[in-house]
Amino acid sequence: MNIRQLNVQAKTAISLFLLFIITATISSVILLGLELSGSKEGLNIPTISQIKDKYTTPTIVAAMKGSMYEYVTSDEDIETVRAWIDEGAKKEGTLYEDSMEIIKLDCANCHSKTSKMSKAIPSMPFEKYEQVIEHTKAGYSWSKMSKQAHIHMFGIAMFLIVVTLLFAYTTYKESIRTGLIVASFGGAFLDIFSWWFSKYVTELVYLIFSMGGLMVASILAMSFLILADIWKK
Repeated sequence: MNIRQLNVQAKTAISLFLLFIITATISSVILLGLELSGSKEGLNIPTISQIKDKYTTPTIVAAMKGSMYEYVTSDEDIETVRAWIDEGAKKEGTLYEDSMEIIKLDCANCHSKTSKMSKAIPSMPFEKYEQVIEHTKAGYSWSKMSKQAHIHMFGIAMFLIVVTLLFAYTTYKESIRTGLIVASFGGAFLDIFSWWFSKYVTELVYLIFSMGGLMVASILAMSFLILADIWKK
């Protein structure tokens, strides 16, 4: 049996499902690009530098260069905070005083337990040194990474198994079907695996970029190929 033998109702349901998958996949790329670039609109394909900032740079610096960039007064503010962290983020000295003043002016309006701002984040206050220091470590913490990894892996696996099984019953060559199925799961696994260890091995950001791209490309390719095959006379 192949996918062409399904009735019109089944083909319609599968086609609508794949359109949802295509839209969701493209939307995820748009969202990631906006978050990493600090832009407000458009398709911004993440660069190696932006991915490196996200996974190997101190959290607060990565946010100031990415999603929170619009709230930063100047690029010099980012470099001052980075320099303070590079020196050990000590609670003393000129860099400490300058950095805390920058964080107070650029960040604390929203990052405050008492903030009334529309985009306030009271759960992540930056009002005291002890609160700020928690976000000066490179990359994501293991608890945050574990949370994100299991959510992503469960979510991706749920729709990916459906797409790959549908693709397995298309009429394309076996090598094409096998290659794209392995690429989609392999890309997803290596992408997420690299999140964990890129702050220890910086070169893994290239794996994040390439494997994330491979996963997206294979999902879109399978979806379009299924649509082409399922309605082919």
